[in-house]
Amino acid sequence: MSDNTVVVKKLINASREELFEAFTNPEIMSKWFYPEDDMSVDVANEFHVGGTYTLKMYASNGDIYTHVGEYKEIIPPEKLVFTWNSDFVQNTVVTVTFSEMESGTEVTISHDLLPAGEMTENHRKGWGGCLSRLGTVVAS
Repeated sequence: MSDNTVVVKKLINASREELFEAFTNPEIMSKWFYPEDDMSVDVANEFHVGGTYTLKMYASNGDIYTHVGEYKEIIPPEKLVFTWNSDFVQNTVVTVTFSEMESGTEVTISHDLLPAGEMTENHRKGWGGCLSRLGTVVAS
């Protein structure tokens, strides 16, 4: 890990299996995979190693943020590794792990190879917002 790695963790009252599915099923992803309340997202994926995904996040001001990548490693329900590319960052890598805890599952997102400065902090806030929304979605 370097200074340009973002690590965000959240303990969520759900099983590893439920949370793993929430990261891989486009129907569920569309309910939480955006960082701010005034956004929405369209999700498409080919869920297998070498498969791709596309997230189109729509902001209320009309801005569209497109994220694309490729699944590099899939270990249900423990770990996902995928590339993360957008207009702002290229060739970054996201690792998501799901660890059983006494009171639920700890989801850890590690986003590597980010450019220094503002993009690192923007991604920290973005992932934090997404995980907060995920906790709400799986609790309902």
